[in-house]
Amino acid sequence: MEDFMIFSFFSNRRDKSEKILIDSDNVRLKNTNNKNIVGVLLVNLGTPKTFCIGDIRRYLREFLSDNRVIEISRYFWIPILYCFILVFRPFKLKNLYKEIWTKDGSPMLVYSNNQVIKLKKIIEDSGLSIEIELGMRYGDPSIKSAINSLISDKKCSRILIIPLYPQYSSSTTGSSISLVTNYLTRLRNIPEFRFLKRFNTASFYIDSLVNSINNFWKEKGKSEMLIVSFHGIPCSSVTLGDPYYSDCLETYLELKKKLDINESQIEMTFQSRFGYSRWLSPYTSDRLKCLAKDGLSRVDIICPGFVADCLETLEEVNCIYRQLFIDSGGKEFNMIPSLNDNSFWINKLSEMVRLNLHNW
Repeated sequence: MEDFMIFSFFSNRRDKSEKILIDSDNVRLKNTNNKNIVGVLLVNLGTPKTFCIGDIRRYLREFLSDNRVIEISRYFWIPILYCFILVFRPFKLKNLYKEIWTKDGSPMLVYSNNQVIKLKKIIEDSGLSIEIELGMRYGDPSIKSAINSLISDKKCSRILIIPLYPQYSSSTTGSSISLVTNYLTRLRNIPEFRFLKRFNTASFYIDSLVNSINNFWKEKGKSEMLIVSFHGIPCSSVTLGDPYYSDCLETYLELKKKLDINESQIEMTFQSRFGYSRWLSPYTSDRLKCLAKDGLSRVDIICPGFVADCLETLEEVNCIYRQLFIDSGGKEFNMIPSLNDNSFWINKLSEMVRLNLHNW
């Protein structure tokens, strides 16, 4: 009797997303979702909601608490994070974010939203019915809210996840996919999903970079040196098996080949060091100083690891590195904008989406 009561209790529980249909022969579960609706989730890193101290602190707390980003002992790291970094660093970052902030908000969020809007328009004009949402790994709009919108509001039963990090790293793509899959697999009715791991040598991405660089050179003239600067990661991450360096190198070599540029006119470097451990080198800052002191008068720089301009490009590269190059003896410094929402890139992105939705 007790066993029957326990069975009855659990058998009476119903998932809210499912509707029970009973006939005289059997009991059937019918999913009210439309099985043919496909969703696309675009994922980027994220940004503080505003440049106020509280919002920056909340963003940093979430970002720097990710054990795929900070791969050291939690017992050692958490006291440092809460007692020092979250106390002091937001005050420094406030002024930096304030310098790059637009009237519509954070540049990364503005460009990311524009990417979604333009991508939707192109997809709709092609006759396809695909739902598209933006989710940020840290901050808003969150990945969870984007997934909920695709599944609950738009009734998607299949989701293509596209982390907008061209080169794979555990700290970026790995972290995003980990969060997505952890959330999806906790659902009662798990949708089909697939994700794009990297697109570091894909033609839609390389062609977009080449187009952007050539358009810039048509307007400004060709530089004596093009620096291809990627965001750095600790060398220890590569030693542990992270393929990020190889991905960056492949992107660089593809770019060099497609640009048909002289070996002496292009270099690969790494930026955005944090902490005191060894990071991937050569460091962008060091190379800029050396090039200027060696008599180079003009340098152009592009950051292909970012598909939307953000603090690392607009402030670190375009402000700090610019000043560093000029102070070291250089004359002209140009940052080639990220792909952002330019039409060539968005059209290529739409082609990639359609390709990866094959058979769906």
